[in-house]
Amino acid sequence: MPATAADPQLDAFAAAFDDFVRAAKRARARVEPDALLTTSQYDLLCPLLDAGDGAPLGLRELARAAGVSAPTATRMIDGLAARALVTRERSADDRRAVRIALTEDGAAAVHQQRARQHARRRALFDQLSPGERRAAARVLARLATAYERVEH
Repeated sequence: MPATAADPQLDAFAAAFDDFVRAAKRARARVEPDALLTTSQYDLLCPLLDAGDGAPLGLRELARAAGVSAPTATRMIDGLAARALVTRERSADDRRAVRIALTEDGAAAVHQQRARQHARRRALFDQLSPGERRAAARVLARLATAYERVEH
């Protein structure tokens, strides 16, 4: 039977999903006062760290990987560059293209934020029973896959 607005299972799923999203947003908003990066900045810089070997990425590529628009990424990079956490360089192949790289301080800030995030996830993980942990991993992976397939 296809799910409809009157489907109690759909209603329960939607309510639980909305509760989870709100809780995750509240948790992400609780940034420690001494954190060097906001959550959005961290999300933008992770692809640079994950690219390895300090390989710079193009601005559009970085924006796409972080799930933000190019103008938003540009504004964020402006602030991060002013704090010497990233460098900008013109592409040798295309002078219009800008390549972004982490500085040593930028890489350290991303590593620090990643460690904090890991600790928060560990605290969440520790609140679950072994069965809940396994089920959560399966359901979250399945939801991530399904979310990628949803059209608008």
